[in-house]
Amino acid sequence: MESCPTLTNTRSITQTELLQELTNTCRYDKMLRPRGENNTIDPTKVYTKAYIYTIKSNMVKTLQFDIHMMLQFRYFDGRLRFSEIAPHLNQIQGGQSAYNLIWTPVVYVSNERSSATVGNSAKDLLVSVDPSGMVVLNTRIQATLNCGLRLEKFPFDVQECPLTFESWTQNVFNMVLLWDQEPVVFAKELHLTEYKLVDRWVNASEVFYTPAEQHFGHFAGNFSSISITFKLAREMGFFMMDYYIPSILIVVISWVSFWLHMDASPPRIVLGTNTILTFMTLASKVENSLPKVSYIKASEIWFLGCTIFLFAAMVEFAFVNTIYRRKKNVPLKKVNSKYILKSTLTPKLARKQFQKNATGLERSRSWSSLDNSNSTEQDYTNQNYLTVHSFPSTLNIPSVKIEEDKDQECSGGSIMTINSSPSPKPFSRRATLANLHNFTTMTPQEIAQWIDKRSRIVFPIAFIIFNILYWSFIWI
Repeated sequence: MESCPTLTNTRSITQTELLQELTNTCRYDKMLRPRGENNTIDPTKVYTKAYIYTIKSNMVKTLQFDIHMMLQFRYFDGRLRFSEIAPHLNQIQGGQSAYNLIWTPVVYVSNERSSATVGNSAKDLLVSVDPSGMVVLNTRIQATLNCGLRLEKFPFDVQECPLTFESWTQNVFNMVLLWDQEPVVFAKELHLTEYKLVDRWVNASEVFYTPAEQHFGHFAGNFSSISITFKLAREMGFFMMDYYIPSILIVVISWVSFWLHMDASPPRIVLGTNTILTFMTLASKVENSLPKVSYIKASEIWFLGCTIFLFAAMVEFAFVNTIYRRKKNVPLKKVNSKYILKSTLTPKLARKQFQKNATGLERSRSWSSLDNSNSTEQDYTNQNYLTVHSFPSTLNIPSVKIEEDKDQECSGGSIMTINSSPSPKPFSRRATLANLHNFTTMTPQEIAQWIDKRSRIVFPIAFIIFNILYWSFIWI
């Protein structure tokens, strides 16, 4: 074995020469880790600090974010102490050449898309050694990190994305990663476009690997791990201005249809279809930029709600236009929302009920008239046809004229009018039945106008309720 030359105090030695002497293979083995500060066998403590100056977030499409930072590792290596050898030097500084001469911790980013050991793929390296043997390794790296997003509240989501460092080959019995004082420092000019940095915190832990889990080149055992977790909140300004406010205006524009004439089919159809197509185009731009997930996102709930309101406005026009084109009046027991909608949806059932009540009342009126006047000159049967009795030939029989009611659906028969001066006034069966049973009639045009007027109030109120529920869910 070659003997090592004795290091003496000299003022003419340079930093490079001194470092070469200190790391001479006869006295320095870079494959062996440095011992503790008191030359003990305790694991080497590596204190870490991160200076972050750029974060590029494009996580919506790629589920990744880029980070540019300066990492600093500080650890003690007693073999590099030179306070007695070269007291005139305050420190030894070097770059890649100095890095190749000394032992350095092998650390990698575990959640990086393509893992690489720190130093081998670094852009810049700076190594400094102070007289006591404290080594400071500075490396500038760029990493593309994976971040598993939870998009239930997109685009109002808050993500927690970690940056994790792990020891590559040294287990916890040989090397421990620790955070230094002020472990994470952000540059003052740091600015994120899509997200804003809400908070950050650090953590130190151990990761255990079994012999069957020798992935990433690990050996079995516990390995030290440290991490930085970034809490990022998505900037809402873009989505509010380009998605939510335009979609609200599109829904409101669809309500203009309620102020147009019930029979104005071309403008109401064009307005309804254009609003739906415009909203579909607007929503597709947002949805196409998102990854496909198995759960429902908040943006999809908004999309579904607005689509329902736009579709309901079209259905309301089709319903109103169909009613407007009807020819027969609709009998109503009471003029309120319940009976109007019920009679409008089932007009035949309403007419049958009206005819049934009218026939029962007519029969009751006919028998009552016979009992009071003891007359058998005429009788209204339940089929509403006239029964003519025989009279003596000497009697002057007045002429009889049968008039058909204009609304046969409501009256259900004919009215007999006797053109004779002593006869009573004609009996108006529709008015009598309506007054006794509180029935009235509305024209289809009146019902269509009534529905349009109510829609002008119901749709905005329903949309306001939907917004209250939606935004309450978002901010909970």
